[in-house]
Amino acid sequence: MAKDKDYIMLIHTMQWLQLRRDAITRHPLCEQCKANGYITPSVEVHHIIPVESAGTYREKVRLMYDPTNLRALCHDCHVKIHTGMGRSGREATRKRNDERVKKIIKKFFG
Repeated sequence: MAKDKDYIMLIHTMQWLQLRRDAITRHPLCEQCKANGYITPSVEVHHIIPVESAGTYREKVRLMYDPTNLRALCHDCHVKIHTGMGRSGREATRKRNDERVKKIIKKFFG
């Protein structure tokens, strides 16, 4: 789902893989389904505050590995959340990239 190069690098670390495994072990049922009265196994871990939304690498690392920023979900709920956040598809990617450019321009050129 994510295209951010820092995120892609962080998602492949042993630290993330262990944290992901721990989150699914703690919550073997999808937290969203469970809240809605369904029983579905968790297979993915969602960052509540998106890692890519951070302005610095240090902040991305903090969000990536913060266990309180995670939810264990089934695939369908994960997709629904990202779609609802407007984070899926070509248009959403274009908007995210435009926002990043604006942040860089503001940071370096006032």
